[in-house]
Amino acid sequence: MNLNITDKLGIEKQEITIAEGKTYTVDCGAKTMIKAQEIFKKDSSLEGMFDVIELLLGKKAKKEIDDMNLTVKQLKVIVLAIMAQINEISYEEMEERFQKSVK
Repeated sequence: MNLNITDKLGIEKQEITIAEGKTYTVDCGAKTMIKAQEIFKKDSSLEGMFDVIELLLGKKAKKEIDDMNLTVKQLKVIVLAIMAQINEISYEEMEERFQKSVK
């Protein structure tokens, strides 16, 4: 007997768009997510945010986002969007979870 669960795994690309022509695929793998969580626990600085961006979106995305010279608030929006994609929830739900964890 073969139990086929391919339709339950829902393997589809998760992407975020941060500007026109700047759409990135998010690496939603469990191992990658664990590494991202470890980075957040050790380093919540700007450098830590960029490390997470590179880990989850890639080197090209990190460079392009760095070159945009965004504010800290804008970078947090990007990181929240990435985390929402990884957790397969809406941006608003991720933002709510983040605010609860900060309190």
